[in-house]
Amino acid sequence: MYLALAIVIPYLLAIICFPLLARKGWLGQFTLIALCPPMALSPCLIPPVNRLPRFLAAVTAVVIIVKLLDHRHEVRRGGGPNWYVFVAFVMNPFVHVRRCLPMEPQSTLRMDLFRLIQSTFGLAGGIILLWLLFHVDWHALPFLAEHASKVTAFLLAVFSGLAIASALWRLSGGRARDYMANPLAATTPADFWRRYNRNMHQFFLKDVFVSVGGLRNPLRATLVVFVLSALMHEYIFGIAIGRVQGYQTSFFLIQGVAAAATARVKVGGLRALPWIVATLAFNLVTSVLFFASMNELVHFYDRGLPTWLSGW
Repeated sequence: MYLALAIVIPYLLAIICFPLLARKGWLGQFTLIALCPPMALSPCLIPPVNRLPRFLAAVTAVVIIVKLLDHRHEVRRGGGPNWYVFVAFVMNPFVHVRRCLPMEPQSTLRMDLFRLIQSTFGLAGGIILLWLLFHVDWHALPFLAEHASKVTAFLLAVFSGLAIASALWRLSGGRARDYMANPLAATTPADFWRRYNRNMHQFFLKDVFVSVGGLRNPLRATLVVFVLSALMHEYIFGIAIGRVQGYQTSFFLIQGVAAAATARVKVGGLRALPWIVATLAFNLVTSVLFFASMNELVHFYDRGLPTWLSGW
């Protein structure tokens, strides 16, 4: 009941306030600013002991706020959809930048059916692996072995689940942007973030990166994007856990520096193999910070966090 209410509130506020959000000038901007606090606080309707539902509600709030920011960006540029198109945009979980969706390449029926079948096997494999890994006694084994094994299985399940959802959305007649583009094959940290969560990447690229002068100073703009991402994740986990840990800020700042440093690196062919391995290793090690927060939502690590990390 509380979860449903917390998730519905951001959608309702966005749809009801469309006439004001569609206005140019200070009124539309003031409406956006006024809507952010009730949307961001809507997960607080869920009792604090229910951390995972709070997490899901916080993710929903962030997504809707991002969509409203994109809408306001479009209005300021002299455009903006009508109410029906806006509602379809808000309700579509596979797009964060509305104006880009019509240009998104669409799969054929055959391709979507193949992805659906392939991803179903991936999801089943990921779930089975997770079940097996969570029944291993990790106390006598290195922490990094537990971390790498569980994170790999977890990502397999999540990536496959998102691919299934987008394929089903297209098969039902909708338009969708795939969330992932095989991020495990990334050759650099910058390449990884271009492939990972492509919807949020598109929002940051089109509505933030360019707006803060990314074409003139890409290094500064990249760091701004990762700082904003850190703040978003600190909010999401902070609302769910009940306190700010700093893990997400550390993770995204490290990743931001790495992404900025490798933004212009392009490798292909056999030369790409060591880069892929190095990027995987870098992401596995640094993701300990990200999953330290996940461990507060669910009992992810059998042996707990390392001593150097658990005291944060």
